Amino acid sequence: MPKEKKTAATRGDKNEKLVLDYLIKQNRPYSITDIVSNLHNEVSKTDCQKVVNSLVENDLVTSKLYGKQSIYVVRQDTIDTASPEQLAVVDREIAELQNKIGDRKTHNKQLSSELNLLSSTMTTEQITEKLNTLAAKNEKASQNLELLRSGSKLVTPEAKQKVVKEMEYHRKLWRDRRRVFKEMFQQVTDNMPGKPKDLLEELDIEMNDPIDIGTDPRDLLQA
Repeated sequence: MPKEKKTAATRGDKNEKLVLDYLIKQNRPYSITDIVSNLHNEVSKTDCQKVVNSLVENDLVTSKLYGKQSIYVVRQDTIDTASPEQLAVVDREIAELQNKIGDRKTHNKQLSSELNLLSSTMTTEQITEKLNTLAAKNEKASQNLELLRSGSKLVTPEAKQKVVKEMEYHRKLWRDRRRVFKEMFQQVTDNMPGKPKDLLEELDIEMNDPIDIGTDPRDLLQA
């Protein structure tokens, strides 16, 4: 005849029931310190030790000494075990849940792909703004094309004036630097033996300008 199970509830001990229920639920070994900590100090360490000692005396909990510390675990023969039929039901439920998890993962992956696609797609406002910008560029290009076809020049008077000013500025620099070089070269060669022409050839310096310095570059372009 199986041994009759003893529970803390039959003795009306609240702490004993609390500790025993916890050990049954976890079904793993714990020290007194672990039990007190995991129960968030609902039972003091002193009371917990008394409760566990009582459970050991009533053959509800097994004690094992590891070094200087005792470890406690609920007796396995006092725990209701599932029948093969019940285990089979649980296995089926686990399999069904695993299938559902797989379906959910696949669905989540599809949703993530759709979200990434939507995130990379322009909004209606952005599309409208882009179309307006392209339309303006297209209109300007069409106008320039008509001017080219009609033989009209696309350079504005303002742009021409800017080019002329830059050209005059650089031509002035050309004249000034040319004059400074000739003055310095003359001062150096006045007291040097030999001919200045020979020095120029030795230094590979060409004194003859490729074009007349007074020539307007615009005349060269039209030539």
